[in-house]
Amino acid sequence: MTDESENAATNPEPYQVAFENEYVRIAHVSIAAGQAKPTYTPVAMPMVRVDLNTGRTQYVERLADANERADKAPVREIRVELKSAPRVAPLELDAVRIDPARYTVDFENDRVRIVRLGFGAREKGLMVSHPPRVLVTLTEVAVKLKFSDGRTDQRGAPAGLAAWLELETLQTENARDEPLQVVLVEPKSARGF
Repeated sequence: MTDESENAATNPEPYQVAFENEYVRIAHVSIAAGQAKPTYTPVAMPMVRVDLNTGRTQYVERLADANERADKAPVREIRVELKSAPRVAPLELDAVRIDPARYTVDFENDRVRIVRLGFGAREKGLMVSHPPRVLVTLTEVAVKLKFSDGRTDQRGAPAGLAAWLELETLQTENARDEPLQVVLVEPKSARGF
């Protein structure tokens, strides 16, 4: 193994694009404490940052604000760059409105709604609808799902994963003996959902 390939193996690329479509680009950011921060240019602004170390979310409008970080702390985050909003009719079973005990809004404006979802151990939620969105897992996730058409499914993911999900109406049950926490980043137009 050469010095260059050894360095690449121990210091992976700090910005890795995990997914991209016409609505969003999802980038995983991992920068070790003290590591020089390479230049990164998003394909779209604004963006949403989800800090995987603290669980905090941040809406960022300007590129200069996106790259400001302390050099002494490691950076582990998901960046969701907002390109455009999918067309979605108003949701009759909007999760935030139907089940506010589990779905709380961290931030909302005319471009995005950032929703924090939390379930207790083995807790089952109500039948709700979600617009197209990015799901970011803050804890390990194992869920049982029942969809509005009667179909069922089971899904799981480790903490720190981000994925694009389409419009869904479903009931979620936490299949773990520990609490579940995720962040939903819902791109929207000025018309809302």
